[in-house]
Amino acid sequence: MTRAQGRCENPECGGQPSDTTESGEAILEVDHVDRIAEGGRDHPLQMIALCPNCHAMKERGSKREELRETLREVAKSAHDQWFR
Repeated sequence: MTRAQGRCENPECGGQPSDTTESGEAILEVDHVDRIAEGGRDHPLQMIALCPNCHAMKERGSKREELRETLREVAKSAHDQWFR
């Protein structure tokens, strides 16, 4: 969540909610790009902060595999920049 700085990490995000949590934080969900049950790793290289809409697209959207590929690249790049 800190790495995302309050923004959905999907570069194609079409609209993060303008509302916030009761504590004033962005409404984001930290998610594994690749599901743990399907061999994904529980590591920041494989985790991404998504708004609820982008999370739903990643899980159930018709282009979810393409989105997951993009999110893998974004997570790796963001992780690499964070730990420079």
